[in-house]
Amino acid sequence: MIFYLLWLVCINLWRKYFGYWHNMDSGLEMAHRRNRSHIWNSSADFPEEYIQYAGAFKKFASEFNQLSDEQKIEMGHDLEDMLIFCNFHGQECNTSLFTRFINYKFGNCYTFNSQKTTDGEGNLINTEALNITKAGFMYGLHLELFIQQIEYIRGMTHAAGIRLLIHDQSQMPFPEDEGVNIPPGAETDIGMMKVHIKRLKSPYENQCTEGENIKNFYKDIYGASYTREACKRTCAQQSIMENCGCSHWEFASPKELHYPKCNLSTHGVRDCVEHYEFKFAHDDLNCHCPLQCTEKLYELTVSGSQWPSTAFIENFSKELREMGGQMSIIADDPVLIRDNFVKVVVYFKQLNYELIEEEPSMTEIDLISNMGGLVGLWVGFSVCTLAEFFELFVDVLLFFIRRCLRKASPEVYRNPYLEKHRPGYISCKTTSI
Repeated sequence: MIFYLLWLVCINLWRKYFGYWHNMDSGLEMAHRRNRSHIWNSSADFPEEYIQYAGAFKKFASEFNQLSDEQKIEMGHDLEDMLIFCNFHGQECNTSLFTRFINYKFGNCYTFNSQKTTDGEGNLINTEALNITKAGFMYGLHLELFIQQIEYIRGMTHAAGIRLLIHDQSQMPFPEDEGVNIPPGAETDIGMMKVHIKRLKSPYENQCTEGENIKNFYKDIYGASYTREACKRTCAQQSIMENCGCSHWEFASPKELHYPKCNLSTHGVRDCVEHYEFKFAHDDLNCHCPLQCTEKLYELTVSGSQWPSTAFIENFSKELREMGGQMSIIADDPVLIRDNFVKVVVYFKQLNYELIEEEPSMTEIDLISNMGGLVGLWVGFSVCTLAEFFELFVDVLLFFIRRCLRKASPEVYRNPYLEKHRPGYISCKTTSI
């Protein structure tokens, strides 16, 4: 069975390592503290400070997404610094099996088994998908990661860990809406089972599609197959482009369309973008986005335990000191170790999968067959009925004919008993003496 496609995302978007982000960090932290100290009243949904904080975060995200891809990559977390252990199906693996992807919310994301790898110079090379031949915990993907929480921006990231998303090879993932969070200081085990859904096209009720004649920016840019979510996001981007004159960083935008990124510092642009963000969030864009006819999902069973354990943490600390760099700095503090490291194991619970398939209640062949059967039944029933009526008519006719004949020539009554038991007569001859 082909192994899943796994997205590995650090929850923190930016690393804190130069002045601009320190200044922004301080401002957001102050807004966050004001927000926490504010007493909410029943007459307001959110305090003004919270709105200011959310606005600052959005402004920060807007500025980040104006940068070039190279700048975004530099500011984010690098897998070379994060991955300290990798094992797949009993074999050691490394960062060459992961492909970087930039997400507007999470920054650097890393895809495992994307059928692409990197050569010594960092160029992408197409490869075959990794297969798995045995189910179970020991034969999955084992990862140990340094999440670099010591570089999180205060007040910006409210959670620590990584976000993990499992999806089909051909589908476009959206980690901001899907996936599970993996906390630090724990080993998270994820057992999964594949679910394959097949739906019927028009004229059946779902009227599903494979994306024919439906615009899909995610197919144009990433070669992803049609999904309903990709269609809705493409529709939202088209609405913003047509009405606001710019492209929103939350959605895919082909470069050949030459739309600039939306700058939310401009009042008119901000109001326009927020209007369509609201309509998108409430599914009010009047987009024609039917369900996809083929969908592959993964049902996950998630469990966890403390990692590293108290008995193991001393050995783990030694390994960190040998690795050097930032890891050697926190190696002697068990609290910092548990705050900055995660372990995750992803595996198939079993190699079979569940198939959910729609079938028509009656096909054309079934219809013709049923019609033929019914016609045969009714025709056969009609012939039998006519024969019975004909027989009844003949019986009635014969009855009346016999009755008329009896009246015309009455018969002499004969005793049937005498007919059967006629008396015997014995003749005797007498002579006179």
